[in-house]
Amino acid sequence: MPPQGGIFLSVTLAQVNKLTYDSSMRKCLLVLFLLPFSIQADIYRSVDREGNVTFTDEPNNKAELIELEELPTYEAAPIPIRPVENTEAAPVEEESDLKKPKYKISITSPEQNQSIWTGGGVLTASVSVQPELNPNRADKVQFKLDGKKVGDPQTGLSYTFENIERGSHILAVSVVDKKGKILKTSKSVLFHMHRNSIAKNGKPSQPQPPKIIAANASN
Repeated sequence: MPPQGGIFLSVTLAQVNKLTYDSSMRKCLLVLFLLPFSIQADIYRSVDREGNVTFTDEPNNKAELIELEELPTYEAAPIPIRPVENTEAAPVEEESDLKKPKYKISITSPEQNQSIWTGGGVLTASVSVQPELNPNRADKVQFKLDGKKVGDPQTGLSYTFENIERGSHILAVSVVDKKGKILKTSKSVLFHMHRNSIAKNGKPSQPQPPKIIAANASN
């Protein structure tokens, strides 16, 4: 029967070895749990003659494969995307006085096929517009002679032409908006301009009767 002192010493050494082994196991397990989740390599455990435990990813004849449980995964729920509300103000509808008026325009002077006897080729043309030009829309009238614009658009309903050449001419007038878009055009008027000439004896020559040319009306 061994002495009691020897038994106590053996028990003490066994407890020390057990504590050392448990401490090593805890450290190794802690290292395992701290490994990144993305590592997919196998883990092997080996114990040497002195009882030291080693973990490695390299297999050997004395190591055993440790099967790790798959960690639970969690998929985040999709975050609903709220549509962005349109904060721009809706366009305000045009007021009734800014709507396009139904204009009627006609040339009051000169008359159709009228002969104009004047010096210097001067002619004052006049028009009638119904309803009146809308100042809020900045509508105006544009005079045209032989298809070409004369002067700038104006609010006045008459225009004085000067130095019109002798012969027959066509006059037309349009109502235009502030952008120059034609809203309504009058029927064209054909007129004949006669200019006095000086005869060889220094006296004005007698006017000749005008040549009548049929005019084509256009809207």
